[in-house]
Amino acid sequence: MSSILATSIAVNPVGASWFEDLTSEFLDECIGNGTGLVGCTANDTWDDTLETMENLQTVKRIVEGHPNAFIVRNRSDLGECGNGRVGVFLGLQNPKSFSDSLNFLEAFIDMGLRCCSLAFRDNSYYGCGFSSPNDSGLSHIGAMAVRTLNRRGVVIDLSHSGDRTAADAIETSEDPVIFSHSMSRELMTQGPKVEWAGIKNNAVLRAAPNDLIIAAASKGGVVCPDARIAGSVEVLLKHIEHMVKLVGIDHVAVCAQDDWHRSSKDVRRIQPYLPGYDSVTGKGARVTGSDYRIYRMEDQLGPKILAADKLGVQLREIFSETDAQKILGGNLERVFATVLQ
Repeated sequence: MSSILATSIAVNPVGASWFEDLTSEFLDECIGNGTGLVGCTANDTWDDTLETMENLQTVKRIVEGHPNAFIVRNRSDLGECGNGRVGVFLGLQNPKSFSDSLNFLEAFIDMGLRCCSLAFRDNSYYGCGFSSPNDSGLSHIGAMAVRTLNRRGVVIDLSHSGDRTAADAIETSEDPVIFSHSMSRELMTQGPKVEWAGIKNNAVLRAAPNDLIIAAASKGGVVCPDARIAGSVEVLLKHIEHMVKLVGIDHVAVCAQDDWHRSSKDVRRIQPYLPGYDSVTGKGARVTGSDYRIYRMEDQLGPKILAADKLGVQLREIFSETDAQKILGGNLERVFATVLQ
């Protein structure tokens, strides 16, 4: 499928990790660094159904209030991305909000959901997260959810799914899937050890094994190493090159999540979902106040790495101009152009 984007742009699949990260200033940054299509996790991962509805609507109001931003709902919207405008697609990294109701899933799609995960860390009604000690695979309702997502034109994201659940989803899905922010497990096993914000997640299990990268690519999917997890351009490029050698240039992209941390009040609620999560600021100081505060991490790669004079320069030293643009945006655009209706 030929490109329908207005111009060559960067695509950031999870630029705003949680709904609070999507601000007017963030949208300005996206436009400034050439990102024409950006994903936003439109809730906090631990939100219930009503909280997710409220937070998703909050994100929509912020986007609608920005003169140069818009919500991406349909394939035709992709043609409006770029040239000083940024399209935002709404995603959820945890299907908790849907409970065991496919009607809830359909309702969130009606509200604008266009990218959806099947599990976060632990098990969901749909399947198992990466930390599950016994990954039983995609559940019956999970398979029904995959077919619903296909029918309604929603991109499936397997970044946090367990291996068997992800493999089942790839096999079941008629559309290409993405791993929106996943490193290479093979390289992660070689170190260095990753500990982000004090989280005690097993970064190796969170990464994608070669067989899943190959399986996703075989059906047109894309895997996106995450600048936030990489921590340096050198490590990020190493994962990108590894995946390109494994599955080819058409199936690798890049993610650059924004880096924010919550106050200790909110951290207590996050703990069951991200054990060890701490309220460290960019300089490593701890804040123990009872009010709700958000701190931007300093000296992180973040979304600014996608600017033309940053990651693009290094990619063009390794790959051709055409191939570099595929990694920066073209490959993900192809998936969205295929899946969206």
